[in-house]
Amino acid sequence: MKSAVKKLVSVAVCALLSCAFIVIMFFCAPEIAVISEASGTIEYDTDSADSETATAEVGEDVTAVRINELKELGRITKVNYVPDRFVYPGRLTSDIRIVDLTKPFEFAEKGTLIFIVLNLDPHSENFNEQVASLSPFKVGDYWKCTFSLPKVFCASNVYLGTELVACSGEIENYSFINYTTTQDKTTEKLVSQTSSVDMNFRFYTRRQTMERTLSSASVVTVHYQSSGAAFSGVDECPLIGGEDAVTGVRNNSRDMLLGFSILALVMFAIYAVLSFLKRTAAYVPETVWTFAIFIMLLSRFSVASVTGAPLLWIAVSFFAPFAVLSGALMSFDGKLGRLPLKRVFPLPALAGGILAFIRPFVPFGVSAALNIVCAVIKGVCALALCALVVRAVFRKDGGNGTVQLVCLMLIAVAEFASLFLPQVFPAKFNPMFWACGATAFLTLVSVLKLYKETERANEYLTDNMQLEIERQTKDIKAVIAERDNLLQFVSHDMKKPLVSSSALLDTLIDRESDGGQVKALKIVRQNTARVVSNLSEIGAYAKFNYIAEPSQSVDLSKLCGEVCEFHYPDCNANGIILKNLVDGHRMVYVKKSGLENAVSNIILNAVEHANCNSITLSVKSDRKRTHLLISDDGDGIASDADILNAYVSADNRETGGLGLYICKNIIESMNGELSYTSRQGNTVFCISLLKA
Repeated sequence: MKSAVKKLVSVAVCALLSCAFIVIMFFCAPEIAVISEASGTIEYDTDSADSETATAEVGEDVTAVRINELKELGRITKVNYVPDRFVYPGRLTSDIRIVDLTKPFEFAEKGTLIFIVLNLDPHSENFNEQVASLSPFKVGDYWKCTFSLPKVFCASNVYLGTELVACSGEIENYSFINYTTTQDKTTEKLVSQTSSVDMNFRFYTRRQTMERTLSSASVVTVHYQSSGAAFSGVDECPLIGGEDAVTGVRNNSRDMLLGFSILALVMFAIYAVLSFLKRTAAYVPETVWTFAIFIMLLSRFSVASVTGAPLLWIAVSFFAPFAVLSGALMSFDGKLGRLPLKRVFPLPALAGGILAFIRPFVPFGVSAALNIVCAVIKGVCALALCALVVRAVFRKDGGNGTVQLVCLMLIAVAEFASLFLPQVFPAKFNPMFWACGATAFLTLVSVLKLYKETERANEYLTDNMQLEIERQTKDIKAVIAERDNLLQFVSHDMKKPLVSSSALLDTLIDRESDGGQVKALKIVRQNTARVVSNLSEIGAYAKFNYIAEPSQSVDLSKLCGEVCEFHYPDCNANGIILKNLVDGHRMVYVKKSGLENAVSNIILNAVEHANCNSITLSVKSDRKRTHLLISDDGDGIASDADILNAYVSADNRETGGLGLYICKNIIESMNGELSYTSRQGNTVFCISLLKA
């Protein structure tokens, strides 16, 4: 219950703060001032073959602004538009239409955009006051300001007066010689590219040179061509003002978009790596929504920069909010009927994303209809996300964490608010941009929280494992000590009476004259000797605790040299040549005493039972293991006798001992293997050891 209250308070506070922030940003953030439309009349040369002079009423026939309205930073909201043809740069025509850029408008597939900035009206009554207001823009004998033209879809040629100042992409069948004398090339096919263009306007400050003609104005003529889809012409307002202010605001927006894009990309990479390393789908929702935020910000950055695929990036930016919603809706466990929630609810969001993606590629009317459908889907999904967050708060099984629920509520509020808020430029004044940044930051917090919880869990696990290892080690040592005591008792205390019995049997055999009785007594003595031998081996086994011995890096050639030196006297006494061919620096990871015991046992076995003339130690290696070979030229071992089992020998499996069986266990305790091959005149024992 306490956890549910904590989650509820956190989610409620997040919802209230995010709503308040969005409202405050929208209503209180400074807005780029609108440059008022000029009035009066203007004389211009028409775009006809004989260039006739005509007069237009500013505000009715054409739209223009005057420099006396300039501020440090302002925007022009209206443009002169001529559809389906290209007007000669620096001129006007009688079929101009005035378009308000703050409202949706269907531009033709190609056409001309004309922006006009007029010099001061020399006949104005407050001319001197207007001159004084322009003092921040005065440079020498000119007033200087910067005009920033936003991206034009999808290819454009931009003229200032009659001078070609910029080309973005290529217009189909466009001959520059018809519009400028600086170039004579012809572009044959449409090549898309968009970019903003900055240019400087200069206006002469002397009153005598000012006229009510177009020649004293700065005229920007834009010839454009698009793919004929919903996005044609221009959809943003140009900026005008001081050079630092105009260029700074665009660069600042691009830098902020790029910075937050990198943050979102880092979060995506962290969650993707966590999902891969842990082989879990638990982090898929965070992975999806962080990547969606990344592509949303990156697409906005790309559209604001130079790009050869403007419509694609616009489509991606439309799709991304639905991808964020889809990732958020994947975060909830539970079922709707028989279907899991995480599979049902993301589907409408994905469907909305697909419809939003195709909007830039369809005609204007279809795009407007799709916009309405997408808005409905987004609103429904945002409300569903809010409901699922509230449901998750009161789940008894804990479910979603507090930070995750706060992220999800922030996403829901931002998505719902985007239905009512227009896109705001620049980015730092856009509440939706900050909502994306806050979501990426909260995701970073959840990563740090997850890392802290993982480290704490690992710390507890390490401590608990250490205690458990210590307890189990203590128990194992107690079991081994008890086993050793028992084996010592069996081998020592039980061997004594058998040794005495063996001596008495020798006396009885010497005194007995009945052949049958002597034979029976000899069999009893043989069996008694076998038991005594086994008890001796058990005693040696108990005395040498190979399980407790730690493994270490050992030079195999040095160890074999020491073992052979110890057994040379025994071999010489029995007429056997002992050869050590193990040379070089061969490091193996073994239990040193255990390996010495096993090698010695195999050599002694060959001395006592193989009836051989020579015993040879050699070595070979592969990529991971070193193989020690102990071979003899004796009688060999019967093919049906596995002498590595207990109580089996080469000549009589009923009278065998424990020696080689113990050797096998010793070798296996150091992650090695003991095997053998045998035929008449050649038996080879192979001890496979780990390389160090």
